Amino acid sequence: MMLVFVLVAIAVIACIALASVGRLGELPEAPVDRKPTEAGFDVVIRGYRMDEVDEELARLRARLAVHEKGN
Repeated sequence: MMLVFVLVAIAVIACIALASVGRLGELPEAPVDRKPTEAGFDVVIRGYRMDEVDEELARLRARLAVHEKGN
């Protein structure tokens, strides 16, 4: 029974080693994360200005509606 645990441990360590050097395939590129500060919101005491956030959400809703009508 101890031999089975040792073999499983060796297999796990080998898989981790192979994955860390990229032998098990490449990972896809990570998507670019768009942070709220990149949207251009002004920071105020309690977070972001609500009117700016509301305008951005309305703009995104309009883009989404146009995109959905196209499909």
